[in-house]
Amino acid sequence: MQRVVAILAWGRSGSVLLASYFDGHEDVFTLPEICGWRLFEFFDRYRSLPLRDKLLGYPAFDPNVTRFFEGDFAISPDQYYAAALAIVEFYRDWPPEFLESRRAFFLFVHLAYNLALGRRPVTSNPLIVYAQHDWDNISARHLVDDFPQAKFLHTIRDPISSCDRAFHALLDTLAEQHIQLPYSVLDFLTSKDQPQVGMEDRTRAVRFEDLHCETAKTMRDLSDWLGLPYQPILLESTFNGIPYVVKSDGKTWSGRRLEAVQRRSGHLSRTDRALLFALFYENFEDWKYPSPKIFRNRIVRCALVVSLLCFPMKTEIVGASAILKHRILPALRRGNISRVIKSLLGVGVVRLKIMWLLVSVVFRRCAHRPRLVQVHHNRQPLERRDTGGETLHETNESEQG
Repeated sequence: MQRVVAILAWGRSGSVLLASYFDGHEDVFTLPEICGWRLFEFFDRYRSLPLRDKLLGYPAFDPNVTRFFEGDFAISPDQYYAAALAIVEFYRDWPPEFLESRRAFFLFVHLAYNLALGRRPVTSNPLIVYAQHDWDNISARHLVDDFPQAKFLHTIRDPISSCDRAFHALLDTLAEQHIQLPYSVLDFLTSKDQPQVGMEDRTRAVRFEDLHCETAKTMRDLSDWLGLPYQPILLESTFNGIPYVVKSDGKTWSGRRLEAVQRRSGHLSRTDRALLFALFYENFEDWKYPSPKIFRNRIVRCALVVSLLCFPMKTEIVGASAILKHRILPALRRGNISRVIKSLLGVGVVRLKIMWLLVSVVFRRCAHRPRLVQVHHNRQPLERRDTGGETLHETNESEQG
C-alpha cells in the first residue's frame, strides 16, 4: 500500500466534505471526519510502545478527534480490537524495524478500522485518504518519507467567507480564548495558503464552491489526478456508509448545497472586508473570486491597511465584549484587580499583534508575490448581488440542473 492523499483545510473550506466524498469507493481506505488527524503526534509521543499497544491505544488518544467508538460514525470496539490483534498476529514474523515504524502504524490503523467495518479493497494498493487537516510541514514530511507517492489536496474558499466562518465556528468552542480568535484566524489564513515546503509538485487546491456547484466534474478531475477509477459513489457525502450531515445556523443538509457558496460576512464589518480584499488580493485573483479591481494597485493596498490600523475589527470587538462579560466583570465583583488588569492588557496586546500582522503581511505580499496553492481546475463563477450588496457565487441554471 503506497498511495496516500492528505486533505488540508484553509479555514472553513470543506475539507471534511471532500473527505466524505471518497468514502465508500471500492479502492479507498479512509477514517471518518478527522479521526486520523493526530496519527503522527500519537506515534511521536508513544514511539516506544509495541505495535499492538499503539493500535489499541490510538482510539483513546483524544476523545474530541479520535472518535472511533462514539458519535455519528461509531464502529464496534470489539470488531476494531479483533482486527488490530489479528494484524499483529499475522505480521508477527516481519522485521521489527518495520513493525515498530511510523509507516506500519499509519497503515495498520487504517487497515484495522476498515477491516472492522468489513471493507475489503478491490486491489492490493488502495488509496488511503488521510485528513491531515492542519497545514503542517512536519506531518507532510513524515508522510512523504513513509509514502513517496503521497499527494496533497488543499481545500480553499472565498477569503471573506473563510475568515467569517472560521471565526464563527471557533467562537462557541473557545470561550476562554475569545480575544485571541481574530488574530489566530488571520494568522492561519495568511500563512497557510501556500504549498507545504517542498511539496509544490504534488499539491493541488480544490475550491469549496466547486465541491458544491460542480461536484461531478470536480470529483472526476480529482479521480484522474489520483489514479482512482471514477464511480458514482464519489458524489455521495458519507462516512462508514452513513450520510455526513452538516448542521449550521439551524439548518441541516448532506452533500452539495448551492446556498452554501454565498459569500458570508456576518462577523465582518465593511472596513474588515476592505482589509481582507487588500490583504488577500492574490488569493482572490489566482483562485478566481471577485474582488474590487482597485486593489491591483499595491500602493492602494498598503495605504488602505495603514489608514485602517487604528480601527479594531468587528471580530475584535466581539472578542473584547466576551472578555468583559466572562472575565472582567466577574473579577471586579470578586475584587480581583490583578485579573482585570491582566485581561485589559491581553486586549491591548492582541490589538498590537493584529496591527503588526496586517502591516507585515500586506507589505510582504506587495513586495514579493506569494506562491499560492493552485486550483485543480479554474472556473470563473457568475456573479449577482443579494439584497445586502454582497457578491455571491453561483453556477448557471443549466449547471444547477
